[in-house]
Amino acid sequence: MSPAAVLYDHDGTIVDSLAVVVAATNAVLVDAGFAPAPAAAVIAGMVLPTGPRLGSHTGDTDPGRQQQLAEAFYAAAHRLPHLAKPYPGIASLLGSLHAAGIGQGVISNNQGRFIRVVTATLGLDPWLAVQIGEEDMPAPKPDPRGLLLAAKRLGCDPERCWFVGDAGPDAQAARAAGMRAIGVTWGTHPRHELTNLGFDLLVDHPDEIRTLAGI
Repeated sequence: MSPAAVLYDHDGTIVDSLAVVVAATNAVLVDAGFAPAPAAAVIAGMVLPTGPRLGSHTGDTDPGRQQQLAEAFYAAAHRLPHLAKPYPGIASLLGSLHAAGIGQGVISNNQGRFIRVVTATLGLDPWLAVQIGEEDMPAPKPDPRGLLLAAKRLGCDPERCWFVGDAGPDAQAARAAGMRAIGVTWGTHPRHELTNLGFDLLVDHPDEIRTLAGI
């Protein structure tokens, strides 16, 4: 059965923003007096919400200080949206599903204002009726409430929604929301790291999602 809606994670799923995340993270670290982190360490930390992720690099556990680091990160990231790019095949997928009347949206642990700037910069936003970030939902993934909010705004039963992501919290959130969980292997985690994270299935190219949707 075709889905009523397909929802996506942002970073590592529809948008390759690694260059933005690494550059903005290291700008914050250097400004705070720390050495730049290796790109691999920055990417590995992306499973965490932004404040705790920055705190993991600096050793700050205080929520207030983590929030300050997150604000500094987003200030830097907002200067760098041009470094992001859609993954190959994503624009075609979004356009095809939109043309078929399938609702689409994004739920990210990243800042909502930032992901909306990126999708607008990349020309993806006309196909994404809902774009929810960390400040727009009660709690970050794996909490399912952001996914459920997106489904409600699209007027869709969660059981007829698919959630597409690239990390464990995405699979956990989808399953808790009663949605089909689809993992992508083109993002920040290779297939062998995704096989035991709880996804219903894994896909290697956006065209596979279109085929699954019967488009």
